[in-house]
Amino acid sequence: MSTAENSSDGLLSPIRAIESVIRQHADEAEKNHRLSQAVVDALGQAGLFRMWIPKTLGGLEVSPLTAYRAIEEVARLDGSTGWCVFIAVSSSITGAFLADLAAEEMFRQPLKVIGGSIAGVGKALVQPNGYLVSGRWPYASGCQHCGWLLALCQVIEADQPRMTSAGTPEMRLVHVPTEKVTILDDTWDVSGLAGTGSHDFLIEEVFVPHGYTWQFSPGIPPGKHYGGPLYRFPLVALFRLPVSAVALGIAQGAVDAWLTFASSKRAVIAPGALRDQPLLQARIAEAVALVNSSRAWLHATIERAWDATLHEGSVSVPVRAELFLAAVNATRQAAEAVQLVYMLTGGSANYRHNSLQRSLRDVHAATQHIGMWPQQYEEAGRMILGLIPFQPLLRF
Repeated sequence: MSTAENSSDGLLSPIRAIESVIRQHADEAEKNHRLSQAVVDALGQAGLFRMWIPKTLGGLEVSPLTAYRAIEEVARLDGSTGWCVFIAVSSSITGAFLADLAAEEMFRQPLKVIGGSIAGVGKALVQPNGYLVSGRWPYASGCQHCGWLLALCQVIEADQPRMTSAGTPEMRLVHVPTEKVTILDDTWDVSGLAGTGSHDFLIEEVFVPHGYTWQFSPGIPPGKHYGGPLYRFPLVALFRLPVSAVALGIAQGAVDAWLTFASSKRAVIAPGALRDQPLLQARIAEAVALVNSSRAWLHATIERAWDATLHEGSVSVPVRAELFLAAVNATRQAAEAVQLVYMLTGGSANYRHNSLQRSLRDVHAATQHIGMWPQQYEEAGRMILGLIPFQPLLRF
């Protein structure tokens, strides 16, 4: 594992050191619908899967913004690789709510990457000291290089859904070693983020001890390894909102590629290169503005929330709402920027060998994540107005 410092610059250096590995295997990942093992190994050696694992368990325990910047830098090189880093880093946060011995088994050396799905489609039948878990879950990004998979289940007791004190069905997140899971590796046939290998997986009557599960509801105290301020940061910003960093990275990569392309590409219907055309100059400036302004708002809001966590111990609802809104905005603005860059390139952007066609497909796939849907503006609006959001994750 890398000894990268707890700073964004400390993590950007090892990413740049493995840039050629990521770029060289991007086509292979898209073709095979999974990251190449050489890339997984390089990411692991750089410490990128351990960004939010506690230091007492061998992790880096970096600040939220440090991880966002690192995820964006990886996604600038390849969207699918950036997405898999986001999933692994975010999924590791769930160790905070497991029994201490379970977290220690999962995260101590050798490193086993965490992934899974929080689609609540499984069943967890109550058993002595645990649960008998069955179900099929979609969207398990990076599952083929994971050592553990998490899965959200409805708890069933005496043939009936077990209810919480609030009168709602109890949902429980279970953690299962990958060797007890069947990965359906022909299910991820998609246009965007194809290299993430977000296949379905199947669990058939696997017993999961109670300590490897936790009730998916606010107010769960973290384990002994999770006493640092990072684990008091709003969970949604660690578990879901880094999608925005992936989208910004894809957009920045597209802008960078176009700037290189435009200096040598001759214009078809006007004299000079593409960079000499006034309309294109204006449009690329617009794309840069979209990326830079949305990134600036997102980073400023993350820093404001982090400062509140450090000095006040928690983040207020208005700041949580702004954090959520800034992330959704960044994702959608990034998609708009890529759309602009793709349009400016003309017909050559449609060729498979042109990275911009992949950028377009990947960034629009990112906007389809449930956390970035247009309906999330409604949730942000509810929080701004002082109302309780519908989604439990926003209340952690």
